[in-house]
Amino acid sequence: MIYIILVGRILGPADYADFSAALSLIYFCAVALTPITPTLARIVAALTARGSLPAIVGLRNEVMLRMVAFCAGTAVVALAVSPLLARWLRFRSALTPSLALSAALVFALLSVDRGVLQGLMQFRRYNASILVESSVRCLGAVLLLDLAYRSAELALVSYVVAVAVAELIIAHTFSREWRTSSRQPADWNQIRRLAVPMFGLMLSLAVFQNVDMFVVKRWFDPTQTGVYGAATALARSFGILFVPLYVLAGPTLTRLHESGQRLWPAALRLSAWYLALSAAPMFIFATWPEKIVGLLYGPAFIAAASLIVPLGGVAIITYCALMLAQVLITIHDFRFLRVYAVMAVAQIAGLAMFHGSFGEVLTVLYVCQSAVLVALTSMLLIRRSI
Repeated sequence: MIYIILVGRILGPADYADFSAALSLIYFCAVALTPITPTLARIVAALTARGSLPAIVGLRNEVMLRMVAFCAGTAVVALAVSPLLARWLRFRSALTPSLALSAALVFALLSVDRGVLQGLMQFRRYNASILVESSVRCLGAVLLLDLAYRSAELALVSYVVAVAVAELIIAHTFSREWRTSSRQPADWNQIRRLAVPMFGLMLSLAVFQNVDMFVVKRWFDPTQTGVYGAATALARSFGILFVPLYVLAGPTLTRLHESGQRLWPAALRLSAWYLALSAAPMFIFATWPEKIVGLLYGPAFIAAASLIVPLGGVAIITYCALMLAQVLITIHDFRFLRVYAVMAVAQIAGLAMFHGSFGEVLTVLYVCQSAVLVALTSMLLIRRSI
């Protein structure tokens, strides 16, 4: 958050439009391309419960090798499509989407190892990795203050470097600790059974969280886009509150399922914790929005104040639905993905038709994502015995 806000203060609304859209491109690709993270977290959690370290070592190494090959091939395609993305989303330079896509691909590698850490429930290391990544990224934003040429491209370079540093540290740690460990071949059938539906879920989630930013970048002027980007960034604070609970949810529900315990009460507790944590920032954003925006971004972004609470509400709905979905994922009941897929398509279609104002954009977001939450709640109420 400090990195994103510092870049906004340095660049101003018009240039921040390119940076905000590039961030959404990173988030979209990172979420859509890394269903392997929650997949690995659940598989590793199950293997840990069985005490099978050689299987974990073999799983991590094989998945990482395949991911490196995939990212290398995808990088070539990404470079080719960057000029097209730059024209369609009105980026000032093709370098901006190129750097965003590069960051997403490196993040895909990092997500493999973070998924392993989640499954092992080594949250101290997981948190240390995030701290290193965020610190390097923030340092890059601070260094922008000393440069005469300030741009979205320079801000994105620190993003790529930060993700790469975090991955190298985890990879080195695993290499050192598992150097003498035996390895078992990965069960790719098990991985595919969970990864394929997770890909559908994460792709839908990527649409829910980022397509509105692309629509605003395409059809609104740069100053309005920069303002919307600032409000979106502040609304993502509700995602920050969700992340630790989401990280806990997969391994926790998997272990409960392995031991034959009920999942529904645990999911409700995690959802209740999330709503309780979200209450304080929602109250603050609702009470002093102009002061917060002025203090963090400066007076040039003050129009973002009226958008923070509505976008924050959308985020809360999205994350509550995602938490409830974890129960169905744990029991391998993926019928709920039809709801996600239908409403993701509906959101794209709705935004393509209704984007004349911020109000129209927000209405589409609320209708589509509330429908997902209602549908998932109904599914779980029907299966209260889980």
